Amino acid sequence: MKRLLLLEESERGAILVHVAVALLVLAAFATFIFDFGMFWVSRRQAQNSADAAAMAAAIAIAYDNADDSADSFARDAAFAVSQTNKVWGEQPVVDPATDITFPVCPDGSSPCVRVDVYRDSAHGNPVPMFFGRIVGMTTQGVRATATAEAMAGNATECLKPWALIDRWAEKRPVVGPWTVNSTFDKYKNNGDRDPKITNPDVYTAPTGTGPGSGFAPLDSAGKYTADFGMQLTLKTGGANLFNAGSFQALDLKCPGGACYEDAIKHCVGITEIIGNAVTLETGNITGKTKSGTYSDNDSLCKQDPGAYWDSSLNDGHGGVNGSAYGVSPRMVAIPLISPDDLALAKNGKATGVPILNIMGMFIECPPVVNPGPDTVIGRLALVPGTKVAGGGTVGTQSSFLKVIALVR
Repeated sequence: MKRLLLLEESERGAILVHVAVALLVLAAFATFIFDFGMFWVSRRQAQNSADAAAMAAAIAIAYDNADDSADSFARDAAFAVSQTNKVWGEQPVVDPATDITFPVCPDGSSPCVRVDVYRDSAHGNPVPMFFGRIVGMTTQGVRATATAEAMAGNATECLKPWALIDRWAEKRPVVGPWTVNSTFDKYKNNGDRDPKITNPDVYTAPTGTGPGSGFAPLDSAGKYTADFGMQLTLKTGGANLFNAGSFQALDLKCPGGACYEDAIKHCVGITEIIGNAVTLETGNITGKTKSGTYSDNDSLCKQDPGAYWDSSLNDGHGGVNGSAYGVSPRMVAIPLISPDDLALAKNGKATGVPILNIMGMFIECPPVVNPGPDTVIGRLALVPGTKVAGGGTVGTQSSFLKVIALVR
């Protein structure tokens, strides 16, 4: 009997040992599951903070003419966004002077924006551990980095059906600056060369290295030119195809009978790339420019009636204010064509007209402006675009299309 009691007590002691070992194993599993899981959640939140901050700064560079100076709006935007994206309930540490930098982009262009965010012991804000305390581990650290770029785009899915002749160099009647009242003096209205004009105006298309004679919203330093915010009146080229602002309606092959009007009001979903050839509309569009832009209940103007061009923004260069959207639907993309190519199409020597650039424009609406029939008035501006590999491109100075992307 005494032997049996001793055996039971020894078994109880063995069970206690097993239970103690099991508790340690379970604690180790708990540390792995909970604390390690918390580490990865925090790591993802830190990456979200860095990504959003870098994108915010790149957007500021693209659309607000920000730079990489110490008091840069891009730097301020990145810091503000990083602090709104918390890491495990607390703001990450970001020193604007050292953790928001503007390195050369991987493609060799400059600048990109790099943002580093921290939540670790070295910065005084570590992520806590709970079950790790059992084995003497009380805190853990996370950090993340992101690099974003504001690059020039070369395509859009929202091309408006207005083929606008690009700016040219004025040679006639005298050499001088181009104005919104200029006329491209070289051709008759049917596209034939006018033999009476011996010193014609000259158009030079933009390239990857220079703007040519065309519209260019930025200078070589990346700052706004006088083209940005310029008010331009677009009008169907009837009496004179070659007036400044003259456009030809495009047939974008969108579905539905009212293709031209639909393309004014909405994105038709057809990707158009710089270098693509477009077809001129042959149908009757009289009145549809006005209805699609201004008067219909779903016209461009009525889609965002509160938006307006505020000349005080962007250090006096102007910008859109009062919009109900992140990007107003009244910010549109317009194809730019050569007056020489238009002449070839009009006299039957070409079936398509190549897009040499895509211009951004903010459409102004009554009562601010009073457009006439088949007329559109707007301000030259930068607009979102896309980048298609292998597509045609223009240089940064000429590019109105901006693509914001994380590159690292």
